[in-house]
Amino acid sequence: MKRRAKNGWAINLFLAFIIISLYLVTSRQDAAQVMASLYAGPAYRGRSDDKIALEFAVSWNAAAMEDILATLKDKDTRATFVVSGKWARENADMLKRIADEGHEIGTMGDDPSFDGNLSETKADIQKSLESIKAASGVDTVLYYSGSRSVAVSARASRALGLTHVLSTIDLRCGYGSKDDIIKRGLNEPIIGSIILLQPTRACADALGGLIDGLNAKGIIAARVGDVLGGMV
Repeated sequence: MKRRAKNGWAINLFLAFIIISLYLVTSRQDAAQVMASLYAGPAYRGRSDDKIALEFAVSWNAAAMEDILATLKDKDTRATFVVSGKWARENADMLKRIADEGHEIGTMGDDPSFDGNLSETKADIQKSLESIKAASGVDTVLYYSGSRSVAVSARASRALGLTHVLSTIDLRCGYGSKDDIIKRGLNEPIIGSIILLQPTRACADALGGLIDGLNAKGIIAARVGDVLGGMV
């Protein structure tokens, strides 16, 4: 009985330690980020001292791409474009231009709305990588999983040798005006953040003001790889 009591006490102490540790960690970070870190999950932000990454998710509603690229060129800013394989096949010239202008290209899978098991997800990502390579000549190393299963995407990206990324903040460029988007982006920006944008008309109208606003705060708008540094 004494041995059982000792074992029970030790187990309870260990469980208490685990619970307290998780509480302390989750009180400082988003819970999803903590859980992701337990299985080497995605990067939600980087380690830069003076940069924030602009990450454009390109698969639909991309009619404003011309103006977005023009603004980035005018502001001498490089960004990251995570594209679907389908979009890459249908917009090969635009994707080649994105690469030629010094922007970073990542994948969001062939069909971003698809969310399958590990083997299906790997096949979907691989198909997109081949389409991006054919269109732009780029061997991408970034995978943005969007709304897909984080756990499955983490395993698939590791198997394919990709860096799995998500975002720190979503500017929700499909909602609101350009002023709304700028306000979301400049509301206490955190150095090293990955800002998710969608190439909508409102996003194109807001982009110049967003970059200028970040610069006024001493923050450089850059690519995801620039803020991740050695994490890529």
